[in-house]
Amino acid sequence: MLEVRGLCKSYGGRRVLEPVSFVLPQGQCLGLAGHNGSGKSTLLRLMAQIERADGGQLLYEGKSVLGDRRFLRTALGYVPQSPQLAGELTVRRQLQLWQGACGLSGPLPGEVLELLGLEELMPRRISDLSGGMAQRVSLGLALLSRPRLLLMDEATTGLDRDYVPRLLDWLEDFVAGGGGLVWCSHHAGELDRLCGAVLTLENGALRT
Repeated sequence: MLEVRGLCKSYGGRRVLEPVSFVLPQGQCLGLAGHNGSGKSTLLRLMAQIERADGGQLLYEGKSVLGDRRFLRTALGYVPQSPQLAGELTVRRQLQLWQGACGLSGPLPGEVLELLGLEELMPRRISDLSGGMAQRVSLGLALLSRPRLLLMDEATTGLDRDYVPRLLDWLEDFVAGGGGLVWCSHHAGELDRLCGAVLTLENGALRT
């Protein structure tokens, strides 16, 4: 399904991510582990193309998808470590704008709203939400297009406690149904539960 070939990144001449390569088959979850600053979030940002890699390739179903906006909007869902939301918007408007950016129309997907309890938040401004509520909206944005590939960076951190088991159950079903998941977490229990394999980053390089 997904192949990462030698993605790497430097800032100001300092290499923060050595070339990383791995394959994520369909219907599997790959875990990313490592201490803060090990390069996990950088790797996910490069895969989500929030930042440009200095080198390497990203292939989806055998095709290069670096710079492929359609892939980013329809096949990929990304949850950053901290929600990146527009504080002046209501939750409804934030979701609608992203739905439009994905080329979708019609009602917002009810199963996503129900999973994350977003219906009750719809009229509220993003700036008025608690951290846990904002994380639920961030997750909702990632799931809106019903992607087949998810990149999640510490997705349960700060999430309202009642929604953690609900999300993990949903993700297990997602992977069992053929989806691909890259799950970055400090929680060993989550990695054990979701992931068929775990890669550990240390000082920007895969630990062998």
